[in-house]
Amino acid sequence: MANKCPQCDFKITSRNQLCEDYKAPDKAYGCPACGTFYILPRTAAPTWKQWLLYLTLGFTGGLISSLVQLNGHSRWWFWGYVLSIGVGVIVFYIKSKSVVLEPSGYRVIPDND
Repeated sequence: MANKCPQCDFKITSRNQLCEDYKAPDKAYGCPACGTFYILPRTAAPTWKQWLLYLTLGFTGGLISSLVQLNGHSRWWFWGYVLSIGVGVIVFYIKSKSVVLEPSGYRVIPDND
């Protein structure tokens, strides 16, 4: 996991990060260049709204598929729906992977010899 420090644009990795106290979340992840510590957002399971969205998308896809088969229309409607859902899932996945570092308020003076 690598993040860019918002203060000094230094690339913080797991190998070069500062850690004053691994048990305290405000002192566990810091930039070695400027000494600013950050609180990392926690990953969580999907919320009930996300599950509702997934179910709605699945039912809508099934409905479009069955309507296309019953009415004899072109399959382009179905594959257009599948393509739009695929693009949407990829966009949401990329957005979910971006991490915003929140300053914890703790700062040390780095010892850059």
